[in-house]
Order: sequence, then C-alpha cells, then structure tokens
Amino acid sequence: MELIDTILSLIVLSLLISGCSQKSAETGALDLRIEDFSTVINNKYLTLTPGTIFIYEGQTEEGLERIEVYVTNDIRQVMGVNTLVVWDREWLNNELIEDTKDWFAQDKYGNVWYFGEDSKELIDGMVVSTEGSWESGVNGAQPGIVMKANPQVGDTYRQEYYKGVAEDMGEVVALGVQVTGPYGSFTDCLQTKDWTPLEPGDEEYKYYCAEVGNVVYEVEIDDGESAQLIGIMFNYQPPEPVKEEPRQVLKRDITEQEAIAIAQQTVSGRVTDIEIEKKYNRAVYAVEIDDNGRETDVIIDIATGEVLGIET
Repeated sequence: MELIDTILSLIVLSLLISGCSQKSAETGALDLRIEDFSTVINNKYLTLTPGTIFIYEGQTEEGLERIEVYVTNDIRQVMGVNTLVVWDREWLNNELIEDTKDWFAQDKYGNVWYFGEDSKELIDGMVVSTEGSWESGVNGAQPGIVMKANPQVGDTYRQEYYKGVAEDMGEVVALGVQVTGPYGSFTDCLQTKDWTPLEPGDEEYKYYCAEVGNVVYEVEIDDGESAQLIGIMFNYQPPEPVKEEPRQVLKRDITEQEAIAIAQQTVSGRVTDIEIEKKYNRAVYAVEIDDNGRETDVIIDIATGEVLGIET
C-alpha cells in the first residue's frame, strides 16, 4: 500500500507541474494519498449523486443527438483508488452510437479527478472502435482534474493523460455567467474551454452551473454545434443493466489499408483520416483526403469495398 501511495503522489506531482496551473499547488495536493480520495462527489460545479441522470439534446449536421449521463452506484478501483462509475451514452437519430463508463473520484480538497474510461463506438449495436479508452496506471496513463475545488479565471489544467490517446485540457474562461436553456435560467455558471493537442482547432465551451451541479450547455467553437440540458431525473433506475454483456465486434471484410488504397484510386491526394461510420444505412469507411487544400471524404462499403459516394 505504501508503494502505491508513493506512486500516486508522484503522478499528482507530475500532473501539477506539467498540466495544471500553479494555483493548484495551493491546495496542498502534493500530500494526497489513496485514503484522501472519495466517491462522494459534491463539488459545487460538478456534483455526481448516484441515481441521478442528466439528459442533453442538440442538433448536429448528421441529425438529432441525445446524451444521457447516469451516475451509477457502482465503484471501480483504479490505482488503488475507489472511483465512482458514470455511464455516458450517446444516440444519433435514436440509434445508440457510443457507450462509455467514466471513473471519477474527489480529493479531500474538493478537486474532482478523472481516472479513465471504457469507451465503445457502435454501429447497429456492434463495436467498431474502443479508441479513447484509457485507465490510470496502465501504460503510463495518468489521472487528471476535471473540476477544481476553487476554479479561478485563467486556470488551466490537464483533465486526462494517456499519450497519443487521451490528452484533454481545460481552461477557466469566466465565472458568474448567466445561461438560459430548455431546462431553465441559471446565474452562477462557470465557463470553461476544453481542447486537446491531438486535434488542433477542435475546441468547445462548456457551462457548468452551480444550481444544477453539472454542465447545462456545451458548444463547439468552430461550427457552433451544441448540446443543452433538457432534463434531470433523480433516483433513476435504468431499463437495462449497467453491467451489460460484452458487445460483438463489427466484422470488417475490407481492411483500413485496402480502404485507403481504394480511396486514393478514386481521389488523388494525401489521406488525413479514416473512420468507420454509418452512411447509406450501412457501416462504411469514411476516408478523408486532402486534395490540394480541399477536404474530400471517400465513402467505402466496409463489406464489399464499393465506393458509395464522394463528399466534399
């Protein structure tokens, strides 16, 4: 146990030096031990009470997005720390596209820490990717702070760290912000800017309101797509178990390398990204190509290799 405590303290020190603002050191977080963490999360701006579900909706380019964030009663031990499991699911046009379990704990000073996630991207109920999943203490991954005990304008902090996979950062932009949305009007809100160096230019604002104890509004800075809180339920019981059976992995008859070769035969240029998506009512590869500054997506059937369309 002493060895684990020492390792955790070193990780906290590393985070404060490399990812958090100097103001974080004022909390005395360098003295944290495993017993200083709790699954009771009652931070003013991020309160996670088991049995509570937060429901969000927003209109995107692809359609109606719905997000449900359910605070479970489950506890998962990560690096010797008991963390609270939060079940986060996302639907697009009524189809479940992401199923994630997040792990949080609060330290004795009131900072809320993020210890990792088990994330699955889905198409027709089958797993197409677990990209973004990480666990503190595994392969060098480190926990981060998602909400400070006493946030101040200008504070920056590392929310997570798994090199090349999970490197989200946050910055406190404003305090005392007023926000009005479908769920009501709130005056004591904290505005943050979230970003990751892994995806330059992909930034968003989030508004955490003390009257709710969570996010009520988030918006992408570049395209304006947003999601707003539309409802909260307490003492909620999900219609399906949190600990569901493992999902089936989507079969890929065409490999990524084959899809890239097909795309480059169709459109000349440099491949900048490839993802599995659902288009034309089926699973496809969307191969992004930079054609002299013009972004083009080549849509390829994952089962046959047929080019189904080109989007610019």
